[in-house]
Amino acid sequence: MPYPTQIFKAYDIRGLLEEVTPEIAQAVAKVFVHKMNAKTVVVGRDMRATSPELAKALIAGAQSAGANVVDIGMVTTSLFNFAVSSDDSIDAGFMVTASHNPAIWNGIKMALSNGLPVAGKEVLEWLQENEEVPLGEPGTVETRNYQDAYLNAVIERSAVAGVDLSGVKLVVDYGNGMGALTIHSLLERLGITAIELFAEPDANFPNHEANPAKFETLADLQARVLSEGADFGVALDGDGDRLAFVDNEGKIITGDLTLALIGAFLLKSEKGKVVGAPNQGWAVRDAIAAAGGEYIDTLIGRAFLIRAIANEGALLGGEISGHQMYRAMANLESIDFGLCTMLRLWKESGKTLADLVRPLRTFVSSGEVNAEAENKDEILKRITDHFVPLATSSNTMDGIRCDFSHDWWFIVRPSNTEPVLRITVEATSEELMKEKVAELVAFVTSSS
Repeated sequence: MPYPTQIFKAYDIRGLLEEVTPEIAQAVAKVFVHKMNAKTVVVGRDMRATSPELAKALIAGAQSAGANVVDIGMVTTSLFNFAVSSDDSIDAGFMVTASHNPAIWNGIKMALSNGLPVAGKEVLEWLQENEEVPLGEPGTVETRNYQDAYLNAVIERSAVAGVDLSGVKLVVDYGNGMGALTIHSLLERLGITAIELFAEPDANFPNHEANPAKFETLADLQARVLSEGADFGVALDGDGDRLAFVDNEGKIITGDLTLALIGAFLLKSEKGKVVGAPNQGWAVRDAIAAAGGEYIDTLIGRAFLIRAIANEGALLGGEISGHQMYRAMANLESIDFGLCTMLRLWKESGKTLADLVRPLRTFVSSGEVNAEAENKDEILKRITDHFVPLATSSNTMDGIRCDFSHDWWFIVRPSNTEPVLRITVEATSEELMKEKVAELVAFVTSSS
């Protein structure tokens, strides 16, 4: 079978509907079970039009290779994470989803029993080996529902049950993704009646893209938090493994500030490590240090964070994109645990969420700015040669990051798919931030 190599990504399989076919799904499951020697696998899916047929194909492929299959139906990725990692009888899992991508996309996430993702590129190599998968007795199929066990674990491990949440006013924007599947039930258990936006799963995303990393997708949530006088708002992504918060003043809390808040809170109970990435700001690093924790950088990307949290025994890790992984949840994402923890830290503080976040809003960030660069590697080398000798400290773990005292810093990373360099600058003032963005963009364009 010819395989469209472009759909096999660094973290998963993802492509257009006509590219991610049942035939490919069946072949993927078959070779995966064989290579991993998996005896029992979980299969879950999101709400996309082709997800049922892809899940059916994954089940058939896994069965044909001799694995027993646990079909968990339509779930969030957070619930899938729990099913794979919490059940000792499970060896691996497949989740059919393309997260926040448009309806013309679909994909497959693959995970080991500890939840660690398996790269699509690695699976492609197995497929291209053309190794014959021995066929024996077909495996069985059964259905299981992990939702009650998952929500019980979330409530118990977050210790939110002992918090008085009466009168709490939340706005939740599901973005027509999968999040309502668990969050609605969770809030009912906690006695919270939330104002819910776009709760019906719809892969066409008729209201806005379900991607809380893009500020423009949070406009409806911001407006509703203000009009309702809500305590805060939360937005979820398409497959339910990322979230973003909006405070009671309608201001967006970026992923690194969320990590700062939750990390500092968890460090009150247990000193330890917090994992982040080189594109995160000083606020999170300062907050973790002030709370007696150790902040550790790793490569950007959920797979790298999950591995680093496990290897370091860290309490949690997170990305600006809204992925937050918790040791309490097997080092994996759980939007439900994240929401419970935010509710707990906010309620126990006795402050508004805006007042809690305000001390962290010390620096001004540009966000990602794209600069066209045909010769990305050559320009990165020039940036390194020019700026590293001037910097107080530098980091080449993922692109090039340079810090200049506590006045400003930048990171420049190459795009994996486009002829651009992605520039982020953070500074102590908007004027300095804009000046440095202009300087870096000019440096890149003059070097092209």
